[in-house]
Amino acid sequence: MTAPTKKREPMRFEQAMIRLEQIVQQLDAPQTGLEEMIPLVEEGLSLIRSGKELLRNAELRIRTLENPQETAEVPASQSPDDQEDSDGFTLQ
Repeated sequence: MTAPTKKREPMRFEQAMIRLEQIVQQLDAPQTGLEEMIPLVEEGLSLIRSGKELLRNAELRIRTLENPQETAEVPASQSPDDQEDSDGFTLQ
């Protein structure tokens, strides 16, 4: 019989930003090799996407509190984030 799998709680925004900072530091470190970088970049992009979603949901909740009768859910296709590239990540 297998042990029950524990469901992961979603990461809080602040926790995600701390982890993202750690990833950036690891990517900047000279001893980090290419093979180590790839999963770090994948994790970082995932954190960016989930952070943007958390911010979008928070903004919607605040708008609803400010003007409950006027606020309708904004489709993702009309989000201001769509003016950037798909993940908001820009290489410099």
